[in-house]
Amino acid sequence: MIQNGKEQKNMGKLQLMFLAFILISLFLHGNAGRKDRNHFKNLFPGKAESKNRILYLDYIRLIATVFVILVHCLDSSSLSLLKNRGTWVAVQSLIAILFVCNTLFIMNSGALILNRKEGPLASFYYKRFIQVAIPFFCYYGIYILLSSQYFTSGFLNGIIRAGKDMLAGPIDWAPHLWVIYVILSLYILAPFFSILLKHLPDALLHGLAALILIFRCLAVYLPAAGLPVNVQLMISPWEGVFLLGYYFAHPASFSRRRLFLGLGGVSLIGTVLCVIYREDYKAILLADGAPMMILLAGSIFLLLRLAEARLPVPGRVMGFLIRYSYSVLLVHWAVLYFVRERLAVTQNPVLTFGLVLIFSAPAAFFFDQTVVYCVQSLFQALARLVRKR
Repeated sequence: MIQNGKEQKNMGKLQLMFLAFILISLFLHGNAGRKDRNHFKNLFPGKAESKNRILYLDYIRLIATVFVILVHCLDSSSLSLLKNRGTWVAVQSLIAILFVCNTLFIMNSGALILNRKEGPLASFYYKRFIQVAIPFFCYYGIYILLSSQYFTSGFLNGIIRAGKDMLAGPIDWAPHLWVIYVILSLYILAPFFSILLKHLPDALLHGLAALILIFRCLAVYLPAAGLPVNVQLMISPWEGVFLLGYYFAHPASFSRRRLFLGLGGVSLIGTVLCVIYREDYKAILLADGAPMMILLAGSIFLLLRLAEARLPVPGRVMGFLIRYSYSVLLVHWAVLYFVRERLAVTQNPVLTFGLVLIFSAPAAFFFDQTVVYCVQSLFQALARLVRKR
């Protein structure tokens, strides 16, 4: 009874804190609206904003987000299927193909960040912290609360313990956030990689892409063939994927598009065959920097680049999903829990996916414009004070 009383008291504090965020955000938005008449309009993307963006990269970002949600909706519903039956093979093959989402996210980050214009190093890190790190930490708080294990011994102790676990990596309640840890770590060296890559001629870019792919094939396929040889480049698997994002967004890769599109098709077929014939297909297909996933992601890059002139400019709904796709990625796991546990939708992955997407989009918008907006505004205000001194 005492324990329950403590938990209720702590939850009451958290609810009051969230209410405070809402009230403060209303004040901040109102103040911003008085200074800028377009402030509230800018919260929703329009066609003018789309014209200033790289369209095919926006599509890749949206595709990756949709694939992540689909994977998580399909993954648990496939547990009841009988192994090696036709339906099981089809579902597992689809899940394996959809896992290209992680490679797409990291490759897309490389395409955007490594092609950045040169500027002060401090400005780069400041912008990434505001736009990526702060939302990440804020959304992480949702999973800290859902885990219901941090505030049983006091509110302050819970905050300290949660902070330590957050620094250590994704907690059990937020396994999908590992990819954000990877992206944040890649941002540390991104400005230096950017300068190096921009000074490479096309021939050396082709060579770098080939080396990354060859070494990833050796690192993944040799152990699968019974040869546990540790063959790695000096860069990590995800660093290689990050660099390949720059390559597949660079004009040089376009001259090799037929080769990569062909390899992408082979990888698609190879993924299905691997599921059918290999017991260890997950070790091959879902390894960090898995070659088949790299080639599938590279093919998607090149196909969308080929079709970019014919891609429709995102309308209101698609533009909204693209704008808030990062936040949808962060919050969808909590929404998925709500759909499965509270709405009891577990056996229909299509319905689950639809509900998760429908609920995640407004949840992301609301959380972004309250909690995240408050924390970003506070940090920006502190940064301005430091600059003045």
